[in-house]
Amino acid sequence: MSHRNGIVHGIALGLLALGLAALPARADWLVTKDGGRVETKGTWQIKGKLVVFTRADNDALASLRASEVDLDASAKATAAAKVKAEAPAPPEPVHKKIAVLTDKDFRKPTPPGEADTPDKGAPAKTGPLAVSTWKKLDIPSGEGVAIEGQVHNTTKDMMINASVDVELFNEAGERVGTAQGLLTSTSIQPDGSASFRANFPGVFTFTDAKFKVNGLPLTFTSPPGDGDKPAEAPPQ
Repeated sequence: MSHRNGIVHGIALGLLALGLAALPARADWLVTKDGGRVETKGTWQIKGKLVVFTRADNDALASLRASEVDLDASAKATAAAKVKAEAPAPPEPVHKKIAVLTDKDFRKPTPPGEADTPDKGAPAKTGPLAVSTWKKLDIPSGEGVAIEGQVHNTTKDMMINASVDVELFNEAGERVGTAQGLLTSTSIQPDGSASFRANFPGVFTFTDAKFKVNGLPLTFTSPPGDGDKPAEAPPQ
């Protein structure tokens, strides 16, 4: 009786082995009983006492003893790998737009001594004589400020008795100082210039400067020609 049971058991194991061999492999991973893992290219198959597979690293045909392979662990590892492979790729992180800043986006600091002279160097035309350029200076002794500039003769005549008066104003439009400029020359050639300086003791800040420039043109009259002389009476 026991002999018959052994025969039946052997036949059952044989049929099971044949059935497993006929079925396609369900995994792309093989897990050995000692914990090793082998990745296969395609499916692996059971052929008798061997598990035959193609290595994924070099496409070589290889085999392991079936007794060395943990089939349940291999099936689980393969299923987990398939789930991971079929899972949708994680969305790409949203990158926030980075603003690009240039020098135009930053207010440049005003050099010391120029914050209160926004119209520095602006010409002040008041007639034949005009202030072409000017700048603010600090009096070396620290007693106030000074204005230096150029008076330009815009005509083709010499200008004499030139003078320049300077007025300073604050943000409210109130006059904070008045001074007469000292010219390097009161006679200015045609299309020429003369320097001037006006001191303002006690004044340290202002927002606007105005100029009053005066002078007289000096014109030259050519002596009358011979043709302009009265004709002499012919001799009698």
